[in-house]
Amino acid sequence: MRSMESILNDKHFQLLAFLITSARGCIDEPKLYGPLRLLDAATKLIEIMEKEGKCDEDILKLKELIEESIDTLMYDEEAFIESLDELTKKLAKIIRKQKT
Repeated sequence: MRSMESILNDKHFQLLAFLITSARGCIDEPKLYGPLRLLDAATKLIEIMEKEGKCDEDILKLKELIEESIDTLMYDEEAFIESLDELTKKLAKIIRKQKT
């Protein structure tokens, strides 16, 4: 079994901890913080995938769009929601591309 120090440095464990603590935080936070936290987790996951060599150009572009969406929430909630719709479409395109 790993020592606790090594698991605390593991990116997968860090993402797990982020997700659990975010779930608790969402209870008391404003409504749009939930989607914001999920996008933050998606960014962290893409970073892990990138370090493990599991990212292509499309996924890295998706990460850029996620980061832009996060910034959008700070000044325009409606545009943030629209960006979530766009991210969903981009993800669907990536999935379709893989199936062909």
